[in-house]
Amino acid sequence: MNLRVLAVTDEVDPRVYSTSVRERMGDVDLIISCGDLPATYLEYLTDALHKDVYYVLGNHAEEIVREGQRGVPRHPMGCIDLGFKVVRDPRTGIIFAGLPGSPRYLERAPVQFSEKEMTWNIIKMMPRLIMNRIRYGRAMDILVTHAPPRDVGDREDPAHRGFVIMRRLVKWAKPRYQLHGHIHLYDRSQGNTNQLFETQVINVYPYQKLELQLERLPEVEAQQLAHPESIRAELGADAEAQS
Repeated sequence: MNLRVLAVTDEVDPRVYSTSVRERMGDVDLIISCGDLPATYLEYLTDALHKDVYYVLGNHAEEIVREGQRGVPRHPMGCIDLGFKVVRDPRTGIIFAGLPGSPRYLERAPVQFSEKEMTWNIIKMMPRLIMNRIRYGRAMDILVTHAPPRDVGDREDPAHRGFVIMRRLVKWAKPRYQLHGHIHLYDRSQGNTNQLFETQVINVYPYQKLELQLERLPEVEAQQLAHPESIRAELGADAEAQS
């Protein structure tokens, strides 16, 4: 199946945050955010396009995604948080997994993790990934992260290095795609796509309209399309069970 995705990250782009976004991007199937974006931006996109938004937080979430008391989340309303979760979209059957934040480079900074902390969070996701492999024949289809894997489009400075453990997860889980942000690509001649094992790793900064090739929708899942009112309920129950 072809999955049309609007992927956004790191920067509010006026080409997307526009009254004409429905005319130009209304044909997408869903929206994916790779972090460091205001909640209001994601809320606008889900309202304007009437599509589900899946997201992870970036490492600057304290400044632009959160408000009020320090450390209290201001998550976008009507959007689906993938942070350290494994979520199966009931409309398409696509399996998402999400890893928020970046490697730690500041003490007491929000949504930054050491390799050990990121490893532990991934370990806690493993039972669901293993169950997916048994039940659906694959652990995940799309890995959504803020930071990239180490040595795959990252940088050498401490603030923009990727995670080593993320390479191991990609090697084991074999997602078809990994979408990430965090690395700002200002030179348009610089490629935004890398191959890591069997996974295509795409830097979506500041936004990309993608057509992803994924496994065809199984017939049993296709029957759910006739009952769209059950989709939101299933998503909510699935996310709540993992929170």
